[in-house]
Amino acid sequence: MKIINKILGSAIAALAAIMVFACCWQVITRFLLKDPSQWTEEFLRYALIWMTMLGAPYAYGKDQHLAIRVLTDKFQPKNQVITKIAIEVIVLILSVSVFIVGGIMVTANSAGQISPALQLPMQIYYVCIPICGCLMVLYCIERLGKWIKELKEGK
Repeated sequence: MKIINKILGSAIAALAAIMVFACCWQVITRFLLKDPSQWTEEFLRYALIWMTMLGAPYAYGKDQHLAIRVLTDKFQPKNQVITKIAIEVIVLILSVSVFIVGGIMVTANSAGQISPALQLPMQIYYVCIPICGCLMVLYCIERLGKWIKELKEGK
């Protein structure tokens, strides 16, 4: 998983850097050259979607995703682990059903559509949804294994 974390981290950082460049280019062409770039707005929109869809599993895998632990912190340690396992199972079900199955359906439905400014197939933009789902499933399985092992050890 460390390799996947490094790849995701590098991809997110590269996307952020490219987005900063594209945004600066848009400002230069719009206000200095008085001829706005045609592709930057669309590129930035889809790059932000990709960065979000890659960032969610990245943060989840590093256990830095948003979590509200006010209630669960008051549980006994064994019940905390059981709660974590239940949460992982729910995330796994949602990842498979919404991201993977739904994402594949959306990607398939976009076949034949072309983006207006960049003239790229819309499938390139939508394929980030099942990719996010697959990454979330990988991280869920890893975390489930960790919590089940912890439950068996009785921590």
